[in-house]
Amino acid sequence: MNKFKSVLKYSYIILILLFLYVPIIFGTIYSFNEPSAKGTFSVTTWNRTSFSAYQELFSKSHTLAFINSFLLGFATSVLVILISLLTVFALWKQKNKIIRSYVQSTSNIPLINPDVITGLTLAIVLNLLFFGTLKATNEGFIRAVIAHTVMCLPYGILIMLPKSDKFSKNIFEASQDLGYSKFKTWFKTYFVYMLGSIGFTFVITMALSFDDFIITRIVSNTETLGTQLYEGQFQAWSLAIGAISLIIVLLGNTAYAAYKSVENRKRNKAIQLNRKLAVIK
Repeated sequence: MNKFKSVLKYSYIILILLFLYVPIIFGTIYSFNEPSAKGTFSVTTWNRTSFSAYQELFSKSHTLAFINSFLLGFATSVLVILISLLTVFALWKQKNKIIRSYVQSTSNIPLINPDVITGLTLAIVLNLLFFGTLKATNEGFIRAVIAHTVMCLPYGILIMLPKSDKFSKNIFEASQDLGYSKFKTWFKTYFVYMLGSIGFTFVITMALSFDDFIITRIVSNTETLGTQLYEGQFQAWSLAIGAISLIIVLLGNTAYAAYKSVENRKRNKAIQLNRKLAVIK
């Protein structure tokens, strides 16, 4: 019975992953399909193998959008990592259940809110502050960075919080006993410990920022690959973005799996060494 439940559980996970990744894999294959003479794209007819989708993606018509997307994603990732890291460190340091519950509850609001509601709320708030009117001519890059930071911040906190909770207080205090300043202690112990979660947060934030259309379009007039992707008719270069994203995801998952494998080996070696020392004593 337990074996049947285990097989059923893993079969469900594999089925979900297939539903998620099979369309992306087919999209990656058809990104090398040559568009028809009329410029239309079809997933039912294979014309011939071509790299025209990738050439169009990196053409001059998309260069500005690509640069905007990269700068927007990078700026958002840096801000999200910085705020999330300081937030989870403060929660670890204080051990206050009320504040922790409040942070977790408020972090879930952008996750459950529809993007349209989030975008309209941010547009009104930014309008009431000092970032111009709701006219498109006055809405720029800074508004987009603020909006994307608000959108991605809950993901950063949720990714980093479980890792932060496992950090040993003894390591932090031992570093201070050795004479290190508070900042150097934090950097040498806590920051290094959180590097894996920081890298994962960076990848997730970049992906969310690149993909966003609704919030970007409502809050700002900044042209990104996301706005070009959803505004016009479906083009072959859209699949090229999906193919590149798939490669990035696979590389990221491979790097994370390798990191966890090395970490588990180190942990197992430490456990075996402790057992040997216990036997000797």
